[in-house]
Amino acid sequence: MFKVERHRRIKEILKDCRQIEVSSLSNLLEVTDATIRKDLEELEREGFLTRFHGGATLNSKETDTPVGTSFVNQITEYDKNKEDIGRTAAQLINEREWIFLGPGTTSYYIACALRDRININVLTNNFLVAQALYNSPGIRVIFWGGQVEYPGFYTIPDNLEKEFENMYLDKAFFSIDGVDMNAGYTLSDRPVYDLISMIKTRSRETIMVFDYTKYNQRAFMKIGSLDFAATIVTTPAIPDDYKQYFLKHKIQIYTTYDLKPINF
Repeated sequence: MFKVERHRRIKEILKDCRQIEVSSLSNLLEVTDATIRKDLEELEREGFLTRFHGGATLNSKETDTPVGTSFVNQITEYDKNKEDIGRTAAQLINEREWIFLGPGTTSYYIACALRDRININVLTNNFLVAQALYNSPGIRVIFWGGQVEYPGFYTIPDNLEKEFENMYLDKAFFSIDGVDMNAGYTLSDRPVYDLISMIKTRSRETIMVFDYTKYNQRAFMKIGSLDFAATIVTTPAIPDDYKQYFLKHKIQIYTTYDLKPINF
């Protein structure tokens, strides 16, 4: 990647995330930390950002960005765990596949990791996902209309069954609020519960994405037991009892930066 293109991508990423680490940028752009540090020095001289030890933050004058970007900045905070999960989950998506990215900021980070891909079809009801991909010519995005759910910033059609009557997906990605050995996968948001239940029946593969903070947590409604999805993407810090469960039930686990499922 040429320097001009790197600088453009760094600016896009910082406008979305406001703050990012050198190591994250080097992984995203597939260059060395030294190259990123030099890029950040040049962009700091332009007045675009301010460097700190190990990373950079967007200067306040640059926050007057287009409506879509500032909208994302207002309702999200940069989360490196979710960014890493998003990058790993994106590696599971192949060309020509139809995928669903559900509500939540984790889906937003998956979308960010897909920006430079080509020939991928995305169905979403997540405003953050639509904003992340609106200027990606290689990605076909179909945004699902319906009633807007606040503060989740997603939509729910009036008739889920009718919307999915003749629709089929290759992969569907969902995040959840809690992962518990007894309660299974749980959510607090009823509309998302209904959505997951319907889309699972229309998708070849359902993939749960969540970080270490969700283990041993329970929310209001149970989606299903821990074998509800045959594939998960998570951070490496997996409690031992969950490792044993996943192994016993032959659940494929991808942790951040893994290209192959883990075999415990």
